[in-house]
Amino acid sequence: MISRITILLTLVSVLLITVNSGCIDEGQEINYEYGTFPEQVINLESINTEFDDYNMDLPRINSSLPYIFSSNRTSAGENFNLVSANIYFVFDQVTGEFTVDGEMYSGNFFSVLMNHFNNEYDQLGPYRFFNSKNGLEYFFVTSENEEGDLDLLFTQYTPPSTDGYSFIPDPVPATRLNSLADDAYISIDWDVNNIYITSDRDGDFDIYTIEIDYSTSFQQWLTGDPSELMEADSVNSDYDDKCPYIFNNYMIFASDKPGGLGGFDLYYSQFKDGKWNSPVNLGPSINSEYNEYRPVVGLAGNYTNNFMIFSSDRPGGEGGYDLYFTGITLEQD
Repeated sequence: MISRITILLTLVSVLLITVNSGCIDEGQEINYEYGTFPEQVINLESINTEFDDYNMDLPRINSSLPYIFSSNRTSAGENFNLVSANIYFVFDQVTGEFTVDGEMYSGNFFSVLMNHFNNEYDQLGPYRFFNSKNGLEYFFVTSENEEGDLDLLFTQYTPPSTDGYSFIPDPVPATRLNSLADDAYISIDWDVNNIYITSDRDGDFDIYTIEIDYSTSFQQWLTGDPSELMEADSVNSDYDDKCPYIFNNYMIFASDKPGGLGGFDLYYSQFKDGKWNSPVNLGPSINSEYNEYRPVVGLAGNYTNNFMIFSSDRPGGEGGYDLYFTGITLEQD
């Protein structure tokens, strides 16, 4: 099941966490004007369990702390449902010390949102984003259907101004993107012009893309007749290529193609001169001989680099798949 579902990560809204604690003792000198996310991989042990915890995502709409991810903890290792938590980090401007932690969290809005999707089937790959072209927020989930295949479902709603209530319609299939195969892990570019998904419609898992047609409403387009999606150029191999995540002009994804450190590794590709460049392995500081899945990349104010959260079944965690945090630098040409 795990290799089929292409692991990971829904939603997060990531924080513009303050670089300092808000109070520096008089006489202490600020040695670091900006924070830096450390390159070592940090287990988010406060929110991980002995079960499988993955599929988190980081929407770009705001800078709040709560996020949603997939876990089979509530069923003691059986089906995957959506759960929510907070993540927070602090950089000490005097000592340069960085800390990151988290705690489980369930606010009113998140509870209502998750309850629209959670059932006896697997709910994976949550993805929440704000469509600047129509002012609505969207929440996508990779959902197992009665036949055991994976489909993309979504709902749209007016963004909540706080954690209070916002009317959320029942989810509907993204029929434009779904096929009779497994279709999962949506990611949308920052211009909201192109959609990327993972699918095994042609055999192995590959990354596919389609341009959004705005001659009709976004929801009407998503629920239209199935379309032929194109394979994303340069990034696919003869093996399984999964879990694309678009950040600026970068795609981060997982692949088990030869040449990695073992299992699934994380790779990146840069979109340049109208195409995706050949993928580059993120290296041994992030990858291991075990499986690394669904990366998501976020940013925070007053930090010199980005952060990435991914899942891995490497030893030393809480058990099963755990969520891990690390700093990452994506250069802009």
